[in-house]
Amino acid sequence: MNRTRQVPRRRALALIGVTLALTLAACGTETQEAAVVTTAPATAAPTTAPTTTASTAPTTAATTTAPTPPTTAPLPIQAVADLLAAHDDGTEFVGAVVGIGDATGATAITTAGRISLAGADPVDPDVAWNIGSVTKVFVAVVALQLVDEGALDLDSGIDPWFPALDDAPAITPRMLLRHTSGLAEYLDLAAQEPARRWEPAELIALAETRGRVGAPGAGYAYSNANYIALGEIIEQVTGNSWDEEVRRRIVEPLGLTGTQLVNATGRVPGHALVDGAWVDVAGSADPSIGGAAGALESTVADLLRFAGALAGGSLVSAELRSEMETFAPAEDYSAFGVEHSYGLGLERYETAGVTVLGHLGVGDAAGHSAFVGFDPDRGNIVTVQFNTAVPGPQAVLAIEILEALAADGVSAG
Repeated sequence: MNRTRQVPRRRALALIGVTLALTLAACGTETQEAAVVTTAPATAAPTTAPTTTASTAPTTAATTTAPTPPTTAPLPIQAVADLLAAHDDGTEFVGAVVGIGDATGATAITTAGRISLAGADPVDPDVAWNIGSVTKVFVAVVALQLVDEGALDLDSGIDPWFPALDDAPAITPRMLLRHTSGLAEYLDLAAQEPARRWEPAELIALAETRGRVGAPGAGYAYSNANYIALGEIIEQVTGNSWDEEVRRRIVEPLGLTGTQLVNATGRVPGHALVDGAWVDVAGSADPSIGGAAGALESTVADLLRFAGALAGGSLVSAELRSEMETFAPAEDYSAFGVEHSYGLGLERYETAGVTVLGHLGVGDAAGHSAFVGFDPDRGNIVTVQFNTAVPGPQAVLAIEILEALAADGVSAG
């Protein structure tokens, strides 16, 4: 990313974005001023004059289905809009939606840019975009709920579901969740046949053609095949597809109205950089290529509600929440002042100013991307969505926002 005009701290974070792009990519436009929009009701249209609104969303019980009246002062969304505008240089997004919240359930949303290359229509925050690997957090929650129910053992071999898979007795659901199973990546191989509908077993077989990246449990190696396997386990344990279990266990109880399989609501413009120029790539690949590793779409409002429930500890038991947040070293960003680690479906980014728990996601097939994160020390939440498939700047922006909120003393406490 070309971020040389920013302050040194931001330059360091931008370098992290470049590293993220190299690690996770297996995936000059005109822009408008950032527009601050209301989130209560969620159907409010984008505006060009800065406004702020606080609303509440259920964060303490997965069975809650309706928001309660606002109880806090408006969040500093204009400051967030300014941070977003600093990223609006034509290299990171065509359009963007950013939301913030705190542990009380107060939320606010801002937008920037436009829907597509073809026109000047502003971004509609109520339109769902593919969230890529943020899907993994939803799948991890479902798997851990099954553990809570005694239907799945985190530390037993996966051979009952994958009897023909080499070393299956030594691979556990915990390893799949943490990316320590040794399974290789399939995504770039499957992308050679982008229009094909892929079955999960075919994607795992593709990964196996590469051999293993390590012995089961030997070390971290990010691979989408781990979550494809988890999706298959969820289906065999419950008798329902992984996305049906996400709908039944998370989407409906939390009242998420824009979260479902990608493209379920029709083709939405999405973009990738090709030879330095934005190209609309939406619909160029079948969403089955992502599956349980990255095939959900959602809205910022839904992601705020989901992140609030996750941060509030209502989705899994306290014991398994602790397991979920037991982190081991992942990609090395220490040169940029960030310690990066991975838990059970969650990433952790630690800087001098803040700890961020969440996940980055890039939906190459749809041309969209997202980051969901929260500050466990203060209860602040951030969600970022771009209609571009460039990995890295979403996490950088989220870290910047949570650092700014922490520095300003913004918290539910």
